[in-house]
Amino acid sequence: MTKRKKSSVDIPSHTRETTKKKSLKRGIEVPEANLIVLKAIGFPFRLRGDPKPTGLEIDNEKIFSDYAREQWMGSSVHLGAFLFDRYIMPDYAFEIVEVHPEHSVITENTQIQLSSISDSETVSPQRLITLEDVIGHEPMKQKCRLILEYLRHPAQFGEWAPRAILFHGPPGTGKTLTARAVASEADARIFLARASDLIGVHVGDGGRRITSLFDDARKHAPSIIFIDELDAIGLARSYQSIRGDVSEVVTALLGELDQTTEESGVVVIAATNALPLIDPAIQTRFDTVFEFSLPTPKERLEILKLYTKRLPLKLEADLQDIVDRTEGLSGRDLRDRILKESLHLAISEGSSSISKDIVRRVLNTIKTKDTPDYTV
Repeated sequence: MTKRKKSSVDIPSHTRETTKKKSLKRGIEVPEANLIVLKAIGFPFRLRGDPKPTGLEIDNEKIFSDYAREQWMGSSVHLGAFLFDRYIMPDYAFEIVEVHPEHSVITENTQIQLSSISDSETVSPQRLITLEDVIGHEPMKQKCRLILEYLRHPAQFGEWAPRAILFHGPPGTGKTLTARAVASEADARIFLARASDLIGVHVGDGGRRITSLFDDARKHAPSIIFIDELDAIGLARSYQSIRGDVSEVVTALLGELDQTTEESGVVVIAATNALPLIDPAIQTRFDTVFEFSLPTPKERLEILKLYTKRLPLKLEADLQDIVDRTEGLSGRDLRDRILKESLHLAISEGSSSISKDIVRRVLNTIKTKDTPDYTV
């Protein structure tokens, strides 16, 4: 049997079991928690001069569930309560946003998940994102500047306020980047949510998650709600028969969109890669629908110029040559599949710059003709 080192941090077993034992002593049967959904809140304090925390990401959901369950075994839980991760210094806080059943105890059978619905900081700790970072899409950017004015002065717009915009187009064309840029320029809070994560495990979960998302946004107005992958829930009626678990989410979303008043200071931006799948009843709730298309050769050149300025190594390759060989690639492809791969290859080979040969080798691995068709 392996013993823990004395220096290792652990929560005493008697502490974990206290609530359950006390309840049993009083003759109260405490139910097991079947499912707990946590929202990462952050540290309770920060020393002056410490860098601002940038959030929490889970690499492996199963490992996280085991890690959390071992740490909080025997803890009594209810909606709105906080759990503290005592392996992180200072203790990191999680809020319980969903628990089944209510007022239950964590056991070895409890499933623990981390909600992907999180409120992000309005300004990145590294760099302010602006609409200048979005290449092309000028009509859409003009509409976004109107949203900026509304978020700064919502009372001036009254019934003419822009309340909801729908972005559609292939992945990597700037939909999420645009939402972040508007939020940062307006000094507004942005609430990011993948639509697929709004679907709950139990009946009623999806509706509660939608309501919680919109309530948080109104509480922190001016704010933007960005719902990515809308096609995961906003299916047309003919598709809802295939995915019956989304119907309650669609109903809740329609209700919340209708309740977003002109003075609320909340703008909803949704994104989809498959516009024809979206329920027309949802589409009509959006003031404007904008298409994000793949960049033209001129736009690809501008995107490359923008990103090469931020490269830590000098790029020796000709940008126009890269443009000519990357038809069908998105802006994100240019950054991640071309420039980032070239940079990593140069660093791994000990080069002081990104040579033409390195870029050529990376380009030879790219098959632009295989770019998928995102239309339906």
